Amino acid sequence: MKAPILLWVLYITFPPTALRAQVSETVNVQVSDQIDSQAGVNGRLQLAMSTSFQLAPWSYQFFTLDPNAVAPLGALYPFHTRVQVINTGIPLTAPDTWDFTELNAMFAPVQSTGDHSPEFQIATAPAYMSDSNGYILPASFPDFAQMSANLVRYYNTGGFTDAGNFFQSPNPYPVSWWGIFNEPNGNGLTPQQYLDLYNTAVPAMAQADPSIKFLAMELSDYGTQAETYLPAFVAGVSAPVDVLATHLYSTCNQSDPDAEVFATVPGFVSEVQDIYSQLAGSPKLADVPVWVTENNVNADYALSNGMSACNPGQTYVTDLRGTSPFFAAWRALVFASLGETGAQALYHWSFGTDAQYGEVNSAASPYLSYWVDYYLSHWLPSPPGQDILQVTASGCCLWNYNGGNPLGLDTHTLAARNPDGSVVILMSNHAVDKASDNNGTGVVRDFMLDVSALGPFNSATLVQLDAATPPTGPVPVAMPPAAQMQVVLEGYGAALLRLANASPALPAAGVVNAASYVQGAVAPGEIVALFGTALGPASPADLTLTNPKLVANSLAGIHVLFDGVPAPVLYGSAGQVNAVVPYAVAGESATQLQAEYLGTLSPPISLPVAATAPGMFTQDVSGTGPGAILNTADESVNSASNPAAPGDWVSIFATGAGATTPAGVDGLLAPGPSYPPNAKVSVTIGGLPCQIEYAGGAPGLVSGVVQINAQVPANLTPGASVPVQVAIGTASSQSGVTLAVR
Repeated sequence: MKAPILLWVLYITFPPTALRAQVSETVNVQVSDQIDSQAGVNGRLQLAMSTSFQLAPWSYQFFTLDPNAVAPLGALYPFHTRVQVINTGIPLTAPDTWDFTELNAMFAPVQSTGDHSPEFQIATAPAYMSDSNGYILPASFPDFAQMSANLVRYYNTGGFTDAGNFFQSPNPYPVSWWGIFNEPNGNGLTPQQYLDLYNTAVPAMAQADPSIKFLAMELSDYGTQAETYLPAFVAGVSAPVDVLATHLYSTCNQSDPDAEVFATVPGFVSEVQDIYSQLAGSPKLADVPVWVTENNVNADYALSNGMSACNPGQTYVTDLRGTSPFFAAWRALVFASLGETGAQALYHWSFGTDAQYGEVNSAASPYLSYWVDYYLSHWLPSPPGQDILQVTASGCCLWNYNGGNPLGLDTHTLAARNPDGSVVILMSNHAVDKASDNNGTGVVRDFMLDVSALGPFNSATLVQLDAATPPTGPVPVAMPPAAQMQVVLEGYGAALLRLANASPALPAAGVVNAASYVQGAVAPGEIVALFGTALGPASPADLTLTNPKLVANSLAGIHVLFDGVPAPVLYGSAGQVNAVVPYAVAGESATQLQAEYLGTLSPPISLPVAATAPGMFTQDVSGTGPGAILNTADESVNSASNPAAPGDWVSIFATGAGATTPAGVDGLLAPGPSYPPNAKVSVTIGGLPCQIEYAGGAPGLVSGVVQINAQVPANLTPGASVPVQVAIGTASSQSGVTLAVR
């Protein structure tokens, strides 16, 4: 499952008396306005936060037993949530015998949340492909490749048939990210064997769906595993590699003291640096990013007899440092250190487990670890990422390595500037009280911040994550912005200070139908335009796809939330954001709307919800004038110079049609004629009713755009501007939209 990080013998050289601090020690931090071009990815912090699951017989019912866990998982905004599929989670149980019961129970809820684009890690092989130790046999590599290709078909290409039986995912979301085996260095594969497995499986999967992406290695990276395991792969890989992944844990022994555990973090940096150095030696791998797809304090776990997996003869003991204030200090240090080293994703292991590993408990209540990761992902989101600013710090208590080489202060400060000019300063206090402490309290550190070089700000907001943080999460505190600011951490913990000049503001009157620009109730699947201030970047951003079939619910640091559910975002700028109302609002009388930009939320506004709220798109995007209407015969744009004739069919494009059958899928690009509205659709042209051939999703366009194919009435009086109107259910579209008829 996991293995320890025993990177070097790192320790703090101060004797216990020197480690005990009776009074607060001051750390002086000066933040420069200059970008640290040597840090991160060419001076950028590009570290996306995510989380993980393990799909196994003992865990696959996680969401069945606690469906409430979906909401906190989604609120994390996890980046390609990782699901490690092992044991009977692998649906191929024998040759030609498939059982997707366990896989669908856990994976479908994961697909439905976050960015709807998780990583499926094919962590192991079925038992019949493996030896008595559970290690895959080299002779089984072609069978493993065929199984993996069928998994791709199951999710992405309409299913597959095996031994006369057809299998297709019940979930509409495709899977774009695939991990090839878990910790091969600890699961029976030599470097050459893993290379052979990868070069066999990946081409078969890519043939099934050429658009998918691949994570390689996912090493159990203890000691210097990257240095010894990667060379054969780098030299011999012929299949595509989109990410090189590794796993980093600080210890595999609960008895290791805090000082030793903190002091492993520089070793994480060294390993990531070594991986990048090896990749740089291969032209085809030089631009491949490094992701850390498992990370936590302690990699130990209980065997079936309750004994420690890592420490033979010892009873397993839950390491509470994984969810205590120790974790807040440790994860903040790891995040800053790996981000400054250029790692591009950091995954928590694992979301819903115990107090050693979890972000939420069995009742889906957050641990402190959840709130740490929540604020790292919200206040320092990637994408879009931030510029890393130069920081100079001085103060008490240096770490030392092997008795002489300084590792730095027992605090760490990272300053990062967002695209809107706001600056976030992340502080970690990992100052140890006594050398023998194990999950101790730490000691006070007083951060004196000189931010005068950054210029003035209108607001300052502080979040502290430490022993005082309530289970419901920290309460952000407003502070007077100043050139010199003070933040005190009373012991182990982390703090984030945001300095800004604007916060998102969205008045209720600023929410309109994006086709008609009419204000009023919103409907499921309606495309809406939000007009306000500080809603997004100064330079407009157009939609992105989280996979080839799905519009992302995050854009350039923008999220739009309806009752906490992220909506697909189609366009974003400082003054306007366009989004699609989630289908989850169906049946509600009202919904709470908030706009979020770079972790700052607008005040919530309440909007009424209607079954339908139709609006027709127009050619000049004004809501009136010539409609966005095609002459169906040749799909040309209808206009005065290209009119339709009576009896012709035209395609009208609208939004606000409400719930559909089958149920609409947020952000999905319509695969073809499908998803007809539940409500009755009618059209009049020139005041005359029209025959309708089709009303449903517009093929290739985002769910929420409705296409209506209507016939121009034969007895219509021609004209360059004949009025058109659509009714869906009991609501009608705006007036003033026209069609040219000859």
